[in-house]
Amino acid sequence: MLKINEKELVAFALQGNIVPPLCFGWELTREGQSKIFPSVGGITYNVKTGDNVFAFESDHVEPGVSSIAGSFSDKRTANPNLSYNVYSCIGNEATLISGAAKGKKGVVTGHHGGVEHVIIDFEDSVLKKLTYDDKILIHGVGQGMKLLDYPEITVTSLAPSLLKKIPIKEKGKHLQIPVVAMVPAELMGSGLGHNDSFKGIMIFKPVNLPSSKNMD
Repeated sequence: MLKINEKELVAFALQGNIVPPLCFGWELTREGQSKIFPSVGGITYNVKTGDNVFAFESDHVEPGVSSIAGSFSDKRTANPNLSYNVYSCIGNEATLISGAAKGKKGVVTGHHGGVEHVIIDFEDSVLKKLTYDDKILIHGVGQGMKLLDYPEITVTSLAPSLLKKIPIKEKGKHLQIPVVAMVPAELMGSGLGHNDSFKGIMIFKPVNLPSSKNMD
């Protein structure tokens, strides 16, 4: 098992709220057609982590639940949303603390830079009970994690609990890490090498997490 500095990691309580879907109006396709596409934000019932990104009529749609901290009119790149966005790590537990589904738990599956959303997956039965008045508490831990035997590797936005579930193999001085797909660098746009990539999109294919059965 990989050795990490788990006892040194700070765990924050991070409180957020569900953000309604945003509409950006008309968009121009590659064929020169004007269309209106569902986009970021919202409680998304039928788009799940792991789904084919080409299977829906959408642009930047976010699977599951999109959340922010503070009011909708606050500047997304300032606190409290900045800390909510950055300190929430993939694999962190998220608990509903209000509403009809109070007490139900989900899991953080990613960040979306630009709109600075934290994306969370819940069971289908929970999604149906959610409203935009509901509050979420994330057990935020993971930033600052180090692989003690591999100091040259930088790890960001990953929960220790998720790292332990990934079947990583050590081969000499190298690590073999399973991947779902490889995306060419030229398709990453400003997400590659940008100085705020730590809060960009990091949706993953789940590894035995206690969440939606559709996340496989």
